Amino acid sequence: MTYPRGIDISAYQASSLSFMQTKKKQGAKFAIVKLTEGTDYLNRKASAQITNGLKTFKAVGVYHFFHGYGTAEAQYFLAWVKEFGLDKSTVLAIDVEASDLPTYTTAQVNVFLKYLINHGYRNVITYGSASWFNAGRINRSALVDKHIWVAAYNNYAPGVANANAWQYTDNFYGVDASLDFDGSLSGTTTVAKPSYYQTPGLYEVRIGQIHAYNDLAGKSKRYVRLRKGSRIYGTPVKYGKVTRLKTPIGYFTTNKAFIKFIKKAG
Repeated sequence: MTYPRGIDISAYQASSLSFMQTKKKQGAKFAIVKLTEGTDYLNRKASAQITNGLKTFKAVGVYHFFHGYGTAEAQYFLAWVKEFGLDKSTVLAIDVEASDLPTYTTAQVNVFLKYLINHGYRNVITYGSASWFNAGRINRSALVDKHIWVAAYNNYAPGVANANAWQYTDNFYGVDASLDFDGSLSGTTTVAKPSYYQTPGLYEVRIGQIHAYNDLAGKSKRYVRLRKGSRIYGTPVKYGKVTRLKTPIGYFTTNKAFIKFIKKAG
């Protein structure tokens, strides 16, 4: 079993029902829509994106792009959440990545989260890059809600221990895509843990593309990638609790969400 894949979209993406249905056919199970930013921006496509998203997917969440003013931004965001008729089961995400944020921003993130929680919206999650979490710019241990959505564009792992969701690419058929490990991002109770292949043989890429790496740790990316439908022979080799697919052109993921086993070697 693989974990659910979702898309996150903003005014840069389409809002039509056909757009949502196409993304579903391509493998998306849920959507997260940008709703607001700061204290004066509203995504002009949000209404149509949410409406058509709900017609297509079982779950649609919304997010706010944060600029560091906890109470004011939470009030603005929640006012529009209510205006759109989104109930208290909706996943509400805070996007913490703006260049104007202070080096350490956890205190104001907590102000934002507390406001939502105190008003009964408890399905909250904090989005940020792996580098911001690992550097302590967002201090997970100090967050009032520990659910995190980590951005790390690779085909191995989010790079932050026990992340609840992982934005693994900015190009899933042209949009950002994430994997929901435990239902925290999609708002479902489905729990699907990652699993990895162990058998040498022929593999086929499931998703838009995967990258090759020079090393098992996945720290040195090569200028080599395989697109969806590409096939390659390889041997899974152990790396900690997972495996990597060793091939003549580099190491690839063996994560079953990204590739599928076709047949044994020989």
